[in-house]
Amino acid sequence: MIGPRTLLTIVYLAALALVVGSGVHQSPSPKANEPATASIVANIERAPDGVQYVVVRFAIEPQWHLYWTNPGDSGAAPTVNLSLPHGWTVGEVVFPRPQILGTAENREYGYERSLDLRIQVLPPIGALPVSIPVTAKVAWMVCKTICLLGKATLTAQLPTEPIVQSPPANSRVYPSKLLPSIQASCQGTPQSATLVISAPAKSFLSHPVRFVPDAVAGVEFLDGSGPFLAVQSGEQMNLRIAFAVESKNAVDGPPRIRGLLLTGERETDPAYRIDLAPPGVPATVR
Repeated sequence: MIGPRTLLTIVYLAALALVVGSGVHQSPSPKANEPATASIVANIERAPDGVQYVVVRFAIEPQWHLYWTNPGDSGAAPTVNLSLPHGWTVGEVVFPRPQILGTAENREYGYERSLDLRIQVLPPIGALPVSIPVTAKVAWMVCKTICLLGKATLTAQLPTEPIVQSPPANSRVYPSKLLPSIQASCQGTPQSATLVISAPAKSFLSHPVRFVPDAVAGVEFLDGSGPFLAVQSGEQMNLRIAFAVESKNAVDGPPRIRGLLLTGERETDPAYRIDLAPPGVPATVR
């Protein structure tokens, strides 16, 4: 039987293209009784590695939550469709480390209180104007005991000179590449495969160590949506997670094994990206 939240998720996903693609304008200013509101941060941010971002910020009322790219057993992640002037390139939307929410029977991954989505942007070569207009069409599902759908068309005039933003104390981390000491591989066949992760226990400053899979069309983790707990044997941490690949269901391109390796319990503890080609699928440069 389909539960009410699952049914709302299906309706949300079916309507999402219409919401994001519509020309309807909704003011970004907060309204009474809205559990989540969105706005564009007033500056383009530059990370220490030189990558620039436009940031869409959500304010979330207490006891409500938004979702990560893999919402878990129910829900749907927010989407952002960013428009910039000619010559600018818009890249991927980067989510911070999610919280593990819900129960073992209804696991969810998401965010309480607030959420900053970073959208990678690349300016054109040459002289730039002092500022540029930015438009973001945003859609989201926000849940507590019920779920509500939200949308907004946000506009801002942003200075083109980026600022180096130092993360506030106790802010959520954004996942980074795996440490050289952490080994991750896919073994087996497409129909019966295993994600294997191993590393010396001293590689992780915080414990426990868990893997949270991302939602990828054509990939099914056979033991559910996680999180999957690493087991310590002596001085080694190990994870073995069964999955299967159905390439015919991979509507978004070649399937990948994606997810996050979360260390510790806090949103400020390190998290690492995993992105691998499954057995039988050619590897691509990432």
